[in-house]
Amino acid sequence: MISNAGIYGVAAAASAVAFLVFLGWLSRVPASRRRYCYPVVAVVGFSAAMSALTSMGVAPVAGTQLTVPNILDDFVAYTVLWTVAVALANESRRMLAVAAVVPAVQVLAFNVAAIVGGVVGLVGLTVVVLGHGLIAYLLLGPIWRRAVAVPDRQRLLHWKSRNLLLFLIGMLIVYALLSVAAVFDSFVVTVLRVYIGLLIRVGFAGFLFANVGAIAVDRTELAGPAPLSASDEASTSGGD
Repeated sequence: MISNAGIYGVAAAASAVAFLVFLGWLSRVPASRRRYCYPVVAVVGFSAAMSALTSMGVAPVAGTQLTVPNILDDFVAYTVLWTVAVALANESRRMLAVAAVVPAVQVLAFNVAAIVGGVVGLVGLTVVVLGHGLIAYLLLGPIWRRAVAVPDRQRLLHWKSRNLLLFLIGMLIVYALLSVAAVFDSFVVTVLRVYIGLLIRVGFAGFLFANVGAIAVDRTELAGPAPLSASDEASTSGGD
């Protein structure tokens, strides 16, 4: 059976390959849209580095399967990916900040729960679940209602992005709760953690790259078709 270090080594290699693929893909993305792509590419590259450090046994957290690189990887990934998903709805800086802070608190709360346990652990797990509920409420409620002003194609991209993250990260939270409850052995915990992590990071990046053309980047695209002038209307009527 492959060791935990070996599993993270495979994850590091897979993430590194994906990182190089996305770097090459960037050259085919219009410069005006790359600002949405850079963060997700950075997430994949950072994950490759952190997985490599974990595979080498760097900075383990005593008494757990956690490592400092693991924690940093999650902290960066989930704050960045949620922020990008919200940015696709052309949201305000305040809402972007909320989209970054909530997952950061969730990552901190989960790791405290995994390390400390007991009542503090239960509180931490509750924060994780409530945090996901808060993000879901914001995305399905206020953010979605305001996104009506976004061009249709970009609004659809935001809709798909938010649903993808809500599902995958929701699945990750279910796994996390089961792992804290010791439902799985250490090998299964590591495999599931690595697999779901890769799916979220690489999957979201690939989805965004494949649909980056839907992002509106200038006033014409944001405003939609310009209204007809009086002369245009007259000529159109004459043509009919």
